[in-house]
Parts: sequence; structure tokens; C-alpha cells
Amino acid sequence: MLIRMSNEFQGDFQGKSNPQPALAARLGPRRGRAAPGSGPHPEQHPQPHPIWAIAMVTLLLIWPAIWNGYPLVFVDTGTYLGQALIGYVGWDRPPFYSLFMHALHWRQSLWLVVIGQGLLLAHLLHLVLRVQGYSGPAPLLLTGIALAMLTGLPFVTAQLQPDLFTGVVVLCAWLTGFRRSCLSVAERRYVLALFTLAVAVHQSHLLLAFGLACVSAVIWTARGLRPAAQAFGRLALPPLLALAGLVTVNALAHKSPAPSPYGSVFLAARILFDETGHGWLARHCPDPEWRICAVSDRLGADHNIFLWTLDGPLYTTLGGPKGWAGEASALIRGVVLEDPIGILRAAAANTMVQLVKINTGDGLGPWPGQPGPERLIRGYFPREHAAFLAARQQSGELLILARRLSPLHTTVYFGSLVLLLGVLAVRRRAPQHVVLIALVLAACLGNAAITGALSGPAGRYQARLTWLGLVATVAIMLPRPRPGSQSDPETGTPMATGPAASARACSPA
Repeated sequence: MLIRMSNEFQGDFQGKSNPQPALAARLGPRRGRAAPGSGPHPEQHPQPHPIWAIAMVTLLLIWPAIWNGYPLVFVDTGTYLGQALIGYVGWDRPPFYSLFMHALHWRQSLWLVVIGQGLLLAHLLHLVLRVQGYSGPAPLLLTGIALAMLTGLPFVTAQLQPDLFTGVVVLCAWLTGFRRSCLSVAERRYVLALFTLAVAVHQSHLLLAFGLACVSAVIWTARGLRPAAQAFGRLALPPLLALAGLVTVNALAHKSPAPSPYGSVFLAARILFDETGHGWLARHCPDPEWRICAVSDRLGADHNIFLWTLDGPLYTTLGGPKGWAGEASALIRGVVLEDPIGILRAAAANTMVQLVKINTGDGLGPWPGQPGPERLIRGYFPREHAAFLAARQQSGELLILARRLSPLHTTVYFGSLVLLLGVLAVRRRAPQHVVLIALVLAACLGNAAITGALSGPAGRYQARLTWLGLVATVAIMLPRPRPGSQSDPETGTPMATGPAASARACSPA
């Protein structure tokens, strides 16, 4: 499929009937000048942002928090809050999202975090639509309303969790890899910084970002190895910067220069509950050299119970995640050497399970006391503690609502993916559409593989991306502005700009 997309990408941009425009598109616009037939360069005539529309979409994207009466929390929210507030680096999560939250709330209000997340995403959606030729407020509002009504994105945006940034990685990758020339220099730098942050807040985003860089490079090979290498370099830079940050932080905090010093615990826990793990335990236990053998009969019902039950064997017998990490690594090596086919089979099965396992309300039940963020909210945001306790989430109403909406979100997710696959089959879309579809599909499959195969399927993992299909559908299916006119970004009224002003003329580089 990627080879076919690459061929379409080449054919559409080479301009078979007119070699001169193809040459201009191939070379791309020079700095400070517009390429022939490409209209004004974004650096020469920067387009104003539809500020009021961005503000409206921000509110649409955090409506669950408004309805709830307080930002949504998860059991991990306490860790993400505490790292920056207390000053420590957790064994299982990088501190960058905690620092991001602190830069927004400054111990004043956690509402500032969800508003900031909504604003960030609303502006990113504006950029995505604008480079497609939809620069007015109307397309942005239409997209925001559709996302708010039909997808689980608002439940992700309104949550004090880094899950929002999974989709941000994908959209930033598309802008960086294929629509860069449609952005001003300032916007390119902003997208680069946002891309890097989005990768750094979660370890799984490292693999996702590098995977998208590889997919993009394959598509770019249609224009030659050099453009492919340049595209890969642009897309690999943010995850490389994030990787450097993760390695540095862990070297300082845990004396282990690795992106995830104790990541082996997650994979080993998943393996223990697969057939390969059961077989390994049967072959090696009882064996006093393996501490896991002593607790093999009380691991729990699934990997999550094993990992997060504080009075379970991982913490009471094995020394906690840090204490068991060495044996976990040895267990993984042993299983891979003894049963590599079984490992691949289990990884593929978990990927398929994760691909269809979607639950908007996963983890959005009440979280009073411990575990959860209440202690930190009471201590650092005392004026908001009463609102936290009175929120609909703490009474269970939020979970009921999310579960009722989850089937709709799942249907829209699969429907949009089927529609995007149909668009690829028709082969009548512009190349920027083809690559957007390719990246969205690759991200959905890649996220399922990374989270399902390495950590274990969970309803919230794939729910992070269910909205991307609708965004891609809107971005490629909205009616094109008429040639010779374009909507004013502030008023929404048509304005004459000439046919070359369309974003379709942007170079893909």
C-alpha cells in the first residue's frame, strides 16, 4: 500500500500534462519568494488567525469538564501533578507532562491546564485546515462541532492526562513532513516545539513518531532518495530531541541513561499473562533462582492487577518495579530465545485486540482518596478541593455518560477509517490528502501495536486516536473554496485573492 501511495504521490506532483508546474512543485518555493503558480508565500502575507473561532472551539473541546464541574482526572493524574509539585521523577512516567501542566497552572487552578490543552488543539486544527485551503472561521467551527458531538476527543482534551498528545504527534508529523511550506517560519518553529513536547510526554510516542518518520520517508522516495532522507531528518528531529531529554532525565534521576529504565516491567507483566508466559512459567518453575516462581500462583487476574495492586506480589515480594526490573529483563530475553514465534503471535494478537478495543470512559470513574490526585488537589489547590469532590465524576455520572457515548465514538472511528480507505481506492485525491490518510492509518495501527503488544490492550489506549479519522475526513472532504475567492479569517466573508492563493499550490516539502 505504501508503494502505491508513493507512486501516486509522484504522479500527482509531476504534472504529466505540463512539465513546468511540475518542476516548480518539485523544487518548491524559495525562501522569501513564491514558486510559479503557488501564490503568496506564507512569510510574505501571513494570514491572521480566527481568534474568536479558536476560542469557541476550545470550549467545545473541553465540554465534559464544564459539564462535570471540574477537569477530568485519572488514577495517574496524581503522579503527573506530583512530579513537578513535589519534585521527583517517577519510575514509570517521564516528567515532561508534569512540567507542562505546571507551566499552565502555577498552583493557581487546574482549569488553566484543560483550557490550555483545548486552546493548543483548537489552534492546531486551525493550522491543519488552513494549509488545506480552509482558512476562515466557518470550517474550524464546523470541525470543532463535529469533533465535540461525534468523537471522544473532548474527554481526552478535558482530562489531566497526556493522552491528548498522541493525536498531536500525528498532525504535527503531517505538517512537518508534507505541508511545511504552507507555514510561516514562526509556525514551523512552533510546530517543531509542539511536536517535540508531544513525543516527550509519553514513552510510547517515541516509537510512534519514529514509525511515522519511516512511513513518510517511504512515501517521499517517489521524489528521490535525497528528498526522502530530508523528510526523514525533519520528522526524526523531534523524537531525537525527546529521546535526548528522556535519557538525560533518567541518567540524572535514576542513574540509568535510558529512555525507559524500568520499561521491562511492563512488557514482562504482559508476557506473563500470555500463552508464552504461561509456558515459560511451566518450564522454569519452581526454580529458586527465579523470584517470580515463588508468586506464580498469585499474580492476579491480569497484567494491570499485577502491576498496580500495591499489596500484590510485585510490591510485597519482588521488591517493586525497580527491584524486579532486572529479573523482568532476563525473563523477556529467556522467553524470546525459547519461543520467538510465540512472542510474535502474541504481539500480533494483542495488536488486533487493541485496534478494536475502544472505551471512551475507561478510567473515568470516581477517584476519591488514594490512589488518585485528591491529596495533591487538597494540598496544592485547596480552593478547588470542594469542586473536585462535588464533580459529577465523583458521583459516577461522568462514567455513565462516557459509556453511553462510547458506541457512537467507536462507530464514527471505524466509519471514518473505512471512508478513508475508500478514498485511497478511488485515487482521485490530491497527494497531500493521500499522505494524510496514510499517516492516520499508520498511526492507528502503530498505536495499537505499541500499546497492545508492549503493554497490553486497554480501552483508553486506542480511544486517544478515535478522533483523527474524522479530522482527516473533514480535511479532505469539505467543499473547496471557489477559485478566485477565499474566506476572510476574521469575518468569514469571501475575499478575492486569485486562484493561486489556494493551499493546494503549496509545495509538499
